[in-house]
Amino acid sequence: MDMIGRIRRLHVRDKLSVPEEKVRTWVSHYRLHGIDGLRPKRSAYGAQFKLQVLAHQDREQLSSRQVAALYDIRNPNQIVVWRRNLDQSRLQACETRNEEQPKMKPERRSAAPSSTVVADAEKALREENDRLRAEVAYLKKLQALIRSKRSAAPTKRV
Repeated sequence: MDMIGRIRRLHVRDKLSVPEEKVRTWVSHYRLHGIDGLRPKRSAYGAQFKLQVLAHQDREQLSSRQVAALYDIRNPNQIVVWRRNLDQSRLQACETRNEEQPKMKPERRSAAPSSTVVADAEKALREENDRLRAEVAYLKKLQALIRSKRSAAPTKRV
């Protein structure tokens, strides 16, 4: 952390009477998204997006504030809520499965309890990556076609 940045954050914190954590969040959002990162935003996030964010957080070992800044989520505590809800739903799913199935053999515990969630999120990311690559390739070909038509167009001579 650079000293000048810290001094500035402390000055803003004292002047506005807000917690330093809040100022750090604002700085992160501004650095990643410019002035739009500081404007009010109301969003409803889908389950797929939430899983993608949580998988990214796990994979990169990011804090809730860091991953919120990356995905332009204004309230880092929302990530914590999503994590808690995911853990609770997993627990409930395990309890339901245990009640429904009679035990015959002891179940093996996987090393990573979130492997199916991570696999689904990785699959979604791969699909999105493929779609974006196709879109970029299409746009490049379109630009090349436009350039070739412009260069082939007859020029007027005076």
